[in-house]
Amino acid sequence: MYDLMLSPHARGTAVEQLHRLVEAVGLVTTVQTSIGVGDTAGVIVEAAPRLAEDHDVLSSGLIMSRVGMYRIAWGVVSHPGGSLAALAPLPGYEGQQSSDWIRHYMREVLDPVMALSGRGHRTGGGGNGTVTEEEFARAFREAYV
Repeated sequence: MYDLMLSPHARGTAVEQLHRLVEAVGLVTTVQTSIGVGDTAGVIVEAAPRLAEDHDVLSSGLIMSRVGMYRIAWGVVSHPGGSLAALAPLPGYEGQQSSDWIRHYMREVLDPVMALSGRGHRTGGGGNGTVTEEEFARAFREAYV
C-alpha cells in the first residue's frame, strides 16, 4: 500500500477533497487514465451507468451518487499525464449495515469500474489514506484541478 500525499499547491481544491475522501473511508476504487477529466468521468459512468441516475455535484467538487440502497462519493482530477479518480461506497443512511448493499455495489459499480483495466486504464483500490497502485500515488502528488 502507498500513502496518498497531498501537495501544498492542491490545498483548498477538489484534489484536497479527493484526498480527504481516501483518508476517511476504508474502501476506495481508483482509476488512472491518460485522458482528460470529462472523458474520464464519462468512461466511469459508461462502465457504471447507475452513477449518473441520481447525483449531485457538491461545492467541494466531489460527486455524490445515490445508487439504490447505497451512495458513492467520487471525483476526478487532472495530473500531468491524464486524470485520476477515486470512488468510495457509503451506506445509504446512518446505521445501515454494509451487508444490506455490498453485493449490489460490487455488481453495479466495483466490478464494472475495475474492468476498465481491460480498456487501457489503470485501476486499483485503497482506503484509510493509502492506495494499492504506486503510480496512482505518485501521480496524485502532481494532481491539479
